[in-house]
Amino acid sequence: MKTYAALLFAVAILLCNPHSRYVTLPGYAFKTDPACKRTQPISRFDRRCDYPSLGFPDFVPPIIGIVGV
Repeated sequence: MKTYAALLFAVAILLCNPHSRYVTLPGYAFKTDPACKRTQPISRFDRRCDYPSLGFPDFVPPIIGIVGV
């Protein structure tokens, strides 16, 4: 049982950090891949080379309808 728990814990840690090739730039709200050929200047978010520091890329929250009375 302890072996399964340790295995599950190890897999969870590996899945939580899938973007290890990205490095943090001081002062910017995104991480960037230094090996990527950029199409935008370093001060702007480049969809091919950058990854947001917080949240998920291309996330759209679900639309919740408001029921009027």
